[in-house]
Amino acid sequence: MNSETRQQQRADNLRQHLLRTSRIINTAIVNGLHQDGFTQLKSTHTVLLSHLDLEGSSLTQIAQRAGITKQAMGRLADELAQLKYIKRTRSQTDKREFIITFTKSGLKLMNQSFQIMEVIEKRCADILGDNNFNRLLNSLQSIENKFSDNPEQ
Repeated sequence: MNSETRQQQRADNLRQHLLRTSRIINTAIVNGLHQDGFTQLKSTHTVLLSHLDLEGSSLTQIAQRAGITKQAMGRLADELAQLKYIKRTRSQTDKREFIITFTKSGLKLMNQSFQIMEVIEKRCADILGDNNFNRLLNSLQSIENKFSDNPEQ
């Protein structure tokens, strides 16, 4: 198999399509947030924000969900805390652990990102049609559920 064929296979596989689509959507969200006044937000910050439960999560949980080290997630948390989008408090049950929660500004940012995501989803539904868009969401959910049950198979 020549390298051109191999490159085409790589470009057309599911993983690459999902990665490119995810990057496009993340960029659209961050750009929309910049337009709405959240100008200091970086696309790398979405790694933490997208894995933080609205009621708060431990730094360890967020890092595990994102698939990065606790130290790397800690650096993102430091940046977002400086921007006043999140706050870090010591866990009551484990003093070594930090609990990350949204501040009022962070919740405003998240609410705005939800509105931007609604526009993006509407645009996707317009492109695919409502039935195909819903089918896409259901199919992705099925794959996610099956792989999270047994990622090896």
